[in-house]
Amino acid sequence: MQQIFIGIILILGFVTYYLYSENQILIANNSALEGAVATQEEAISSIQADFKLQTQQLQDITIKSQAAQKELNRYTQFIQNYQLATEILADPVKMERKINNGTTHIMENIEQISSDVDGLDNGLQLQSTSD
Repeated sequence: MQQIFIGIILILGFVTYYLYSENQILIANNSALEGAVATQEEAISSIQADFKLQTQQLQDITIKSQAAQKELNRYTQFIQNYQLATEILADPVKMERKINNGTTHIMENIEQISSDVDGLDNGLQLQSTSD
């Protein structure tokens, strides 16, 4: 009878040790997964912030593009209605000065728009792709 109790106690001891070992492994896996979840949540919030920033900047650029298109339409209409040949023949120096001033103005606008586009990625955080 004692041998049966000793056998049962040994079996219970081995089962207890096995369950304890499995429990330790599960605890380690759980903490690793919690760290991964925290990293994913940080990445998601960073991506959402970047998306919000990009959306706002895209809206700003769209508004500026519409304003530039309106100005282009205004210039196009002005040129279509302008008696260019008559003006050039009447006073070529004055026309050259006007054309040069207009070209300077257009180039300044292009530089401004280019610097705005170049600055769109400022403040964005890139995520590493390490595995």
